[in-house]
Amino acid sequence: MLSALVIAACTKPIRSTINSIGSTDIVGPAPGFLQNLIPVGWIAQGSIKKGQMSIVKLDGIPALKVVSSSNNLITVKPSQALLLATPYLSWSWNMEPQGEGQHPVKLLVGFKNRKKQQKTWKTNFFISHNLIPNHERMLSFIWGDSALQRGTITKENPKKEGQLNASFTVRGGQENSNSWWFETVDLNDIYQRTWPRDEIDDLHITFIGISTSSSSKPIAGHISGLRLSR
Repeated sequence: MLSALVIAACTKPIRSTINSIGSTDIVGPAPGFLQNLIPVGWIAQGSIKKGQMSIVKLDGIPALKVVSSSNNLITVKPSQALLLATPYLSWSWNMEPQGEGQHPVKLLVGFKNRKKQQKTWKTNFFISHNLIPNHERMLSFIWGDSALQRGTITKENPKKEGQLNASFTVRGGQENSNSWWFETVDLNDIYQRTWPRDEIDDLHITFIGISTSSSSKPIAGHISGLRLSR
């Protein structure tokens, strides 16, 4: 099932830099985030509480620290990347144990078929400050509560018309928390296995971002080197 999905592990995350055509750093070793602020070019949906996002060094690795709270938060960087041209998403993460259930900190990727887009969408894409970019599908890449869930695809509201969301469990397990792991996922492969009837020739990645679900106590996730490439 995971033949087309590449997932590698190491004790230290690989530094991601823009060193070839067709790759983009979304959150690098020195991300564009300032403490408690959203950088230029990013969109936030929900309020950021003090200390919820900050740049730290963990085991000597510069990373974006994201902490869950009682509120939900989504912050994304808009993109116009063609899926087939840049299908690989890679990053490193170090997650605090969350107990039962999936980790509240997750990665998000939005997709839209340009053949179906409205004429007004291109303009609204860059001026919206309160809503994440227009999308038809969204994949969440999550840290599960068990390592055995790795590679699992779960659809949300599979009978709902129009926009559909799904999640992909990349890694999990209490035994794997508090350690750095490097991941690379094939977005094209996962998308086609999730929505096999969709046309993908003109499918674009409209955003890549990070979200937190509400939690009764603060739980942190550290992310470094978030990168889209071919």
